[in-house]
Amino acid sequence: MVHAEALSTLHPAAGATAAIVEFVGELRHAALPDEVRHYARRHLLDTVGVMIAGAGGDVATRAEAVLAAARPAGHIPVPGRARRADVIDAAFLGGTAAHGIELDDGFRQGSVHPGCVVVPAVLALGYDRHADGRAVMRQRGFHPTAAVGVFGSAAAVGKLRGLSADALANALGLAASSAAGLFAFVNGGGDIKRLHAGHAAREGLQAALLAEQGVEGPPDVIEARDGFMQAFAFGRADKARAMALPPAAPFGITDCYIKPYPCCRHIQPALEALIGLLNDEAIASEEVQRIDVATYRIAAEHAETRWDDFASAQLSFPYLMGLALKFRAVKFEHFSEQTRRDPAFGAIARKLSVTAPADVDRLYPQLRPARVTVTTARGSFTRQADEALGSRIVPLDDAGLTAKFLDLVGPVLGAARAKDLGERLWSLDAISDVAALVESMAKPA
Repeated sequence: MVHAEALSTLHPAAGATAAIVEFVGELRHAALPDEVRHYARRHLLDTVGVMIAGAGGDVATRAEAVLAAARPAGHIPVPGRARRADVIDAAFLGGTAAHGIELDDGFRQGSVHPGCVVVPAVLALGYDRHADGRAVMRQRGFHPTAAVGVFGSAAAVGKLRGLSADALANALGLAASSAAGLFAFVNGGGDIKRLHAGHAAREGLQAALLAEQGVEGPPDVIEARDGFMQAFAFGRADKARAMALPPAAPFGITDCYIKPYPCCRHIQPALEALIGLLNDEAIASEEVQRIDVATYRIAAEHAETRWDDFASAQLSFPYLMGLALKFRAVKFEHFSEQTRRDPAFGAIARKLSVTAPADVDRLYPQLRPARVTVTTARGSFTRQADEALGSRIVPLDDAGLTAKFLDLVGPVLGAARAKDLGERLWSLDAISDVAALVESMAKPA
């Protein structure tokens, strides 16, 4: 990880918007450390793979149907889709697909997903404006979803278009009024979660293009009175964390995680601990009398989530632990309606207790801890996982990431095209025009 000699911090009330504008404006590919470039390639590869696989999801497909009924096709290829779109719709559909199967990357400290918002917007505009690979890579530095996502998308597109400092500040000001996204989906109706990323990708892109045309946004929108921080932090200074940007702080992309399983990241440490216990202690599923999980509060809040639909099941602590107990794995096919209706999961849920004791909860967000205790007739067995596979601490290596990409993209584009696309993404720096690269992501008509 790249560290500065000293870490300087900036309170959001002390020029946060200007600091972000300056950071984005001065960002240069040549100045990026090799590690940051490598992580940018990793997360671009991962996000493209998830976009292509997620394009066939119900929500992304229905969203495209709505757009197709309202206006004709455009000229921008959409990864994983046959029908083309205009640049705005391409960002929306790409973001929806990228966040549609719970396999997109994330930034633990912000509890947000960066790739599904920034990459779709940048690829759509990069194709339209024939950007080179180095310009596209430079955009992978922000870490947003839903409410914060519009800023990441606007900043990335603004950088790609070479906006002036004033225009970029206007783009952020315009994007702020589109910041939205409620967490109510955790209680059901999870389809809206998929649309959050598409909405943020689209609105941030649109804000940057409007600013490029001279449309003005509120100044200093992050820290100003009636601005973003006041609206989303209830006007309380103690709700705002100190902000540090590179080079005073490491590039956050080096601390983003990559998901190996299609489910909520908060629950994955508990899943891995349970599967490890079952395998290492040779515990048969029918032996298990009780499963007690001690984890952090945000994860524990998923303990009451039902699994009636596909999206909710991916967020349900009881259902996911049931999958771990029943299959020793979590795979896409495990979220089918037939599997979800198996009464065995109700019985397993009654054996499960999830709590958030203070000694475990305080470790978050530095870690994502889960202490799992399995009780059987022959005794109790405990294992704690402080992080899940795919984090900086327990990384998914390049070979594992490539295998994930090929598994996701192969069924959509074919094995040969998937392999070729993956190799080209790993060589992004050398590509002079990304249009052909984006073209190769589309599904054959």
